[in-house]
Amino acid sequence: MQLTDVEKRMRDGEQGEPVRMAMEILIALGEIYEAERLISVRSAHLAGLSLKSHGIAGTEWAEDLAKQGAKVCIPTTMNVVGVDRSRDLKLPREWEKNQLRIETAYESMGCFGTSTCVPYYCGFVPRFREHIAWAESSAVIFSNSVLGARDNREGGPSALAAGLTGRTPLHGLHLDENRRGDVLFRVAAPLSGIADYGALGSYVGRMIGTRVPVFEGIKGPSIEELVYLGSALASSGGVALFHAAGVTPEAPTLESAFGGKRYDIVEVTARELEEGRQKLTSGKERKVDYVAIGCPHCSLNQIKEISILLGGRKVKEETALWIHTNVAIKHLAKQLGYVKVIEDAGGIVTQDFCTILGNPEALGFKTLATNSPKMAFYAPGSNGLDVWYGSVEQCIDSAVSGYWKS
Repeated sequence: MQLTDVEKRMRDGEQGEPVRMAMEILIALGEIYEAERLISVRSAHLAGLSLKSHGIAGTEWAEDLAKQGAKVCIPTTMNVVGVDRSRDLKLPREWEKNQLRIETAYESMGCFGTSTCVPYYCGFVPRFREHIAWAESSAVIFSNSVLGARDNREGGPSALAAGLTGRTPLHGLHLDENRRGDVLFRVAAPLSGIADYGALGSYVGRMIGTRVPVFEGIKGPSIEELVYLGSALASSGGVALFHAAGVTPEAPTLESAFGGKRYDIVEVTARELEEGRQKLTSGKERKVDYVAIGCPHCSLNQIKEISILLGGRKVKEETALWIHTNVAIKHLAKQLGYVKVIEDAGGIVTQDFCTILGNPEALGFKTLATNSPKMAFYAPGSNGLDVWYGSVEQCIDSAVSGYWKS
């Protein structure tokens, strides 16, 4: 792989051990993927920052890097974590203490302590065709598909290496020829709300794996619906880019989405949507003790909708309702009165936290209701929870009644 003189000096340790280590990671990845060279990236986003992902060994590794003087050289944001820095969720103290060690280490390297999977809601919005090095599957697919940035599915270490050097190998979705569609999905069923888009992503993700799906028939989706479609594609499959004809920036037409490639066609009817929905449902007992919304983190619009649905109602005492978002959105929602409505009803608006990367199971929760396809996919394995998947209205009804109604 060809290196510039500056990159050779980084590799040789002239800018310190952390940068040398970062270049070692990037060069190894470049050789694996047969990249000709490194390219400059404008931002990085670090994932895998939960104690579940890092462990104590990873925590000590990050602290050691920070002690060596590691500093990011481009804007570098941090993903969701397993603790809420704004309040006490009554999680085990040892868990909270070690989780905070991880955040402190990365913040001391110059990372923004955003602790969110939706950095684009906090002002970190890459431009069309801008090269970035983001980890976290839902952030990657949104930046690629909806914003038209250029990004691969980075891991935590490779994203940090990019943050320390401002570079990443030129391969994969950084190259135009790899961004063309592979399979056309004609959506004949009407889509209404996040849960339907999540069911679509669940069905297609399992079918397509890591290939690039193109959708025809999606009309006027909200940003939130596209976020949750992407998160379902990325979790149920390994999708890092999708196109929607007439919706996403690289697909003004079907022809432009496929770039002249031949492609297969799959029809998506109500039956396929129901199949995708059922794949996300593992609930057995209809009694629900935990309702969680916001994976990816809630937007301001979502929190407003939840406050309206909760207005004048009370969450059942035996059921917990947690709404996940980030510090920026939470403060806006608090200023506008939405947080008060939710918390007066008995819910909690968390900050920085995520169910699947957190430890809510330590509080004894057994059965989860959610409208998040990503949470529904991961929570059985990550948290040992049975899951009911459906609309936000069904979730709020479950929080109030304590039972799931189909």
